[in-house]
Amino acid sequence: MKNIAVVCGGFSGEQEVSMRSAEFVLANMDSSKYKAYKVVIIPEKWYCELDGNKFEIDKNDFSFNDGNGKVDFDGVYIIIHGRPGENGELQSYFQMLNIPYTSSDATVSALAFNKAYCNYVIKALDVNIMPSVHLIKGNPYDVDRIIAEVSLPCFVKPNSGGSSIGMSKVKKADELAAAIEKAFAEDNEVLIEAFFEGREVTCGLVEHDGEMVVFPLCEVRTKTEFFDFDAKYTSSLVEEIIPAPIPEEVAQVLKSTSVFVYKKLNFKGVIRIDYIFNGDDYIFLEANTIPGMTDQSFVPQMARAHGWSNTELISAVLDPIF
Repeated sequence: MKNIAVVCGGFSGEQEVSMRSAEFVLANMDSSKYKAYKVVIIPEKWYCELDGNKFEIDKNDFSFNDGNGKVDFDGVYIIIHGRPGENGELQSYFQMLNIPYTSSDATVSALAFNKAYCNYVIKALDVNIMPSVHLIKGNPYDVDRIIAEVSLPCFVKPNSGGSSIGMSKVKKADELAAAIEKAFAEDNEVLIEAFFEGREVTCGLVEHDGEMVVFPLCEVRTKTEFFDFDAKYTSSLVEEIIPAPIPEEVAQVLKSTSVFVYKKLNFKGVIRIDYIFNGDDYIFLEANTIPGMTDQSFVPQMARAHGWSNTELISAVLDPIF
């Protein structure tokens, strides 16, 4: 039986969501093949939470001593949303230690986490994206020039991050500067994107037994101005429809585009790609390399609609690393 560290926590505002995702992974891991340990990584310390006790992780080799001896890990299930689990930092660490892990490698993770850089690559693949402006903290910016490039309304968001933390929808020119500063409070880079009217559709997929498995698409309908943090984690504010009620030919385009992007960017494990569809065209929004894994998260819901149990989903992510 292999020892698996389910690594959660993180250094961002998504820490709580990561902890909830970890509980789902721990509860649904195949106990006939794996012995799961909850490992928390937060700015203050790294520790393994076991039987109500907290044992410090030795960062030299990613092990811990439970009082009866040293415990090593055969593999790692990374379920940290945001830093340091989604941006390549932990992936680099585990690669140096030669410990197999779920998720894409360090380079691919870092690319997907940086929305602006990822957009450059996606655009080069001839996949539709929205006009955008990329800002770096400390560099001057001109509100009028930004509006000329993306027009209004527009979305302002931290360039690297998730759960829509620090994100704003700007409708008036005099709101833009404050929205930019709000985003800069979360990140040193900001992405400002043009608004595209349409329906939000998300696609989950994973490579399993040498073949791409694409789950039924999900349409997201929210009662808020946009799909913000509150809508994402308050069930009364959002409606998730699986399968998405869109024309079959459109669904096939989004699925085939997702497979194309997955292979071209060399993603690993389960990912989720978000789109906006307006009836005639679609826009790539972003790729999530470590999507949420709570019972109500998109990917588990889509996997269940595909006919998989929660344990089958976790196994499809974990089994291939060995």
